[in-house]
Amino acid sequence: MSRLIRLCSLSLLLSQSLAAHAEPYNLGAFRLAPLDDPWRIEFQGGAKQVTRQDIEQVVKIVGMTRGWKVVNSTEGRMELTNAIRDHTMSVELSYDASGYGIRYLQSTNLSYKELANSGGTLRVIHSNYNGWIKDLVAGINAGLGVPAQTTIGFAPLEKADAVPFLREKGRDAYKEFLSKPTPRAFAIAPNGAWASSSRSAPGSRQQVDVVGYAMEGCNRRGNGECKLYALDERVVWRSDR
Repeated sequence: MSRLIRLCSLSLLLSQSLAAHAEPYNLGAFRLAPLDDPWRIEFQGGAKQVTRQDIEQVVKIVGMTRGWKVVNSTEGRMELTNAIRDHTMSVELSYDASGYGIRYLQSTNLSYKELANSGGTLRVIHSNYNGWIKDLVAGINAGLGVPAQTTIGFAPLEKADAVPFLREKGRDAYKEFLSKPTPRAFAIAPNGAWASSSRSAPGSRQQVDVVGYAMEGCNRRGNGECKLYALDERVVWRSDR
């Protein structure tokens, strides 16, 4: 009987632990993750000069080893496609002497979608996609052999001055938001309204819909025009939205 009690206690502890780590916002399906996009890789000062021809050659060689094919090419731009099992994806790679960028175009069987409760800014996709792009970038950077700085998304998360629309009070609030534990979300509106939401304390088991709370709070003062700017460690806002 005592062994049964211990097993039941262990089961309860495990279920509580799983609940504590459950996703506090609904991405719609298992294995979905926020889309890492776009990628911007900037060559650093002091690095050897990289030409467009260097980039084109490295992209073709590295891409070929990872299944990427160049299907369309103009000066300073390539469209790459890849097929892995039943998954297909297409990206745009733009480049010049200062660096290059990679932007998602389309995919099949990767469950890509835009979540309505984020104002359309939070895009999700099968988590493997982010890994495949990360691997492609790592291969290109290694092939070029120059130091580079990588930015994923509209701007670096910690760059408060890059957040659109905010006035001084809003920028102070964003800096405070960056000190909050994850999960956390920050929403903005064209009229300068903002709102944030986060887990109350590290280790808390309370499940909070941080996206929903941030959007709801922002929309009350933002005329219903709010969009999600940041989620956890990502900037998800897009300048073309």
